[in-house]
Amino acid sequence: MKKSKKTGLILLVSIMLFIAGCGQGGNAGGNASSGEDNKESSSEKVTLQFWYPGHEETITAPVKKLIAGFEEKNPNIKVEYTSIPWKDYFQKLTVAYGGGSAPDVHGLGFGQLISTIDQDKYMDLNPFIEKSKWDGKEDFFPDVLKAGEWKGGQYGLLMPDVRALVWRKDFFQEAGLDPNMPPQTLDELFAYAEKLKKVENGKTVRAGLDIATTNGEQNFLSLLLLQGADYYQADGMPTFDSAESIAMLNKLVTLKKNGVIIPYNSQRLEGTLFQNSEAAMGLAPAYSLIQLKQAVGADKIGFALPPKGSSGKQTALMLGTFLTMSKSTKHADAAWTFMEYWTAKENLFQVATASGYVPPRKSLKEDYLKLAPENQTVFELLNDARGFTISNSWAVNSKYLRNALEEAYFETKPIEQALKDNAEKAKEELKLK
Repeated sequence: MKKSKKTGLILLVSIMLFIAGCGQGGNAGGNASSGEDNKESSSEKVTLQFWYPGHEETITAPVKKLIAGFEEKNPNIKVEYTSIPWKDYFQKLTVAYGGGSAPDVHGLGFGQLISTIDQDKYMDLNPFIEKSKWDGKEDFFPDVLKAGEWKGGQYGLLMPDVRALVWRKDFFQEAGLDPNMPPQTLDELFAYAEKLKKVENGKTVRAGLDIATTNGEQNFLSLLLLQGADYYQADGMPTFDSAESIAMLNKLVTLKKNGVIIPYNSQRLEGTLFQNSEAAMGLAPAYSLIQLKQAVGADKIGFALPPKGSSGKQTALMLGTFLTMSKSTKHADAAWTFMEYWTAKENLFQVATASGYVPPRKSLKEDYLKLAPENQTVFELLNDARGFTISNSWAVNSKYLRNALEEAYFETKPIEQALKDNAEKAKEELKLK
């Protein structure tokens, strides 16, 4: 009888040890937030799935170069890179997460991260940051690092872009304007836009101002920030039916009626109107200028702080792309090794300067300033820049603001009614969440 009990006890312990071992290996992503599990042995071959938004050569080329360098330094880790156009990116990523096939490491747009961060999809990077003594913790600009924080966790590392006033100096000369004197106020911006439009046979062939009429919430927010306004509050409730929003949209709809704005979708694959010489001015990130400079010459591109709004502010919209790890990854340590390599000073500088993003390390500022005169303006912009208000209501508010803008631009509803009706719909949907 004693022998039977002893045998049973040994069997029970063996089973428990087996289950524990399976738990560590079979559900690696579930425990990886501690930074202690998911250790791959030095000889184990690991393949990481990596998705990043953007199909342009200015994005894909530096990313491929970085991956090649990483694989050479880490021969046991292979990175399979998938580039996806922005217009398709989040839908594909959502489907992948829903189907249990999320990439190990991936990019996320600013709004995409803050609107889904509470869905428990992404890994808290803090344990990896602490364990590896990642030097970026002290070197990243504080506001840039803070953009990826949520309830004490660090869920993304941002490659920031910041929106400046951009203009074509040759188009200014053509319109009789001083090419070195951009508009200083919003009123001047709209007045210049009227003068800069180009009309042939009764049709506008070049817009005075680059404003997307479909998926146009980023353009609209850039202008609202200059008025000291936003399109939703910190508690998530919409404010895009405010007096400031109504007045701004009235002005933009008038510009469209006057042929100053050419209707288009901001997510079209060929890029913005300004990038394609179809608009004389815009509020655009530095990264969008790289190909245009190559096409028309850097001497023809002006780059400055946004014009002052009625509040006297020159607040710039700061967005960008987060580097994020899936919580379901089975290779968390390898994934962090890749993220740490990406954010190392020399690699971050290479990707940032080739793609046009702002290198988010303070220690890279001086080297970045030497590359181009407008980079001084970039860092001035960062002194007064902000992104979307961090809230899981971003997606709802953005959806209904887009609807309202389209209804107003294409005159299916009066301006004020379009904004107020959609704000009410947003409030109703948010109450049901």
